[in-house]
Amino acid sequence: MGTKNKKRVWFYRRLLSPSSGTNGGNLKVRDCYNHVLESDSFTPLVYFSPDTVWNDHPGNHWKDLKDQGVPEWDPQKEDLVFFSGTDWRAFSEAECQNPPVPVLNIAQPRHTRPDDPRYPYLKYPAIRIAKSENGANILKKFGVNGPVYVIPDGIDLGMLPPVPKEKDIDILIIGLKEPKLARKIIRRLRWRRAFRKSQFRTLPSNIEVQLPPKLPTRMDFLSLLARAKMAVCLPLQANRGSEGFYLPALEAMALNTLVVCPHAVGNVDHCLDRVNCLVPKYTVADILQKTLEMWNLPTEKKDYYRSNGRAKAQEHQIENERQALITLLDQAHDIWEQQSLFNRS
Repeated sequence: MGTKNKKRVWFYRRLLSPSSGTNGGNLKVRDCYNHVLESDSFTPLVYFSPDTVWNDHPGNHWKDLKDQGVPEWDPQKEDLVFFSGTDWRAFSEAECQNPPVPVLNIAQPRHTRPDDPRYPYLKYPAIRIAKSENGANILKKFGVNGPVYVIPDGIDLGMLPPVPKEKDIDILIIGLKEPKLARKIIRRLRWRRAFRKSQFRTLPSNIEVQLPPKLPTRMDFLSLLARAKMAVCLPLQANRGSEGFYLPALEAMALNTLVVCPHAVGNVDHCLDRVNCLVPKYTVADILQKTLEMWNLPTEKKDYYRSNGRAKAQEHQIENERQALITLLDQAHDIWEQQSLFNRS
């Protein structure tokens, strides 16, 4: 199908700081842009706000499209709009209340918190995309304006770095989102190592921690993760908004890394306690306990967790995400015409 015959899907990006465009949210929106680009029925258009700040940060997921942005934000009747975060600013207040075209909107459970900057946008009509069943239930219970569809995050397994034959990091604490907690955990682990204070048989020797600032690119992080025998993942705690999905735990599984990760709303569907990982309570003491428990498991049990982790990662291949999104785009205009699903001012 020629480009002229494809339906247009509009994306809006506003990048205002040197690190803008580098976070996980931008990664997944860019994935969605790529899904549309590779489809037979749709073509993506991206509009960058006039105040966007361009820089040379290598981790900016939109940097390569700088010169491909359309000069004017002008969706037409037959188009679709894809919003995430505060992209609603592309519309006037009147357009937010009654969008001129169907809007697909990634929404996260933390957006339902009154202090979240994206909270006000949930009252506007949109076809919502949640990243997990648990997250979708929270959004539905809250009462977002419009139906909610679940499209779990996917991993491009072909883009992962190779797994070293000999991993040289015993435990990697992924503390970018919870640095204070990460520091407490690594201090406790190192103290136990120094004074041999443990009921467990052995203690890890090489413990690394990822703290702010984040590494320059996503591949830098994945390469670090691939070196780890075990990853202690620290997603956002519930009192800080929790997670819509939480990809690092799944990426660790794909990289044959053992995982210890407390539940944080969006990872309930893929972090399965004593199936593919250990799921501690979100306390320093229990995370430490489960970390040492995992470290001291017999080889066959560790192999069991690794095998199940790799299988779970296979379920989340990027192709599954792509197909689910394209299917929803195919249905978007029909869904939008069902007046009973939306409250339009």
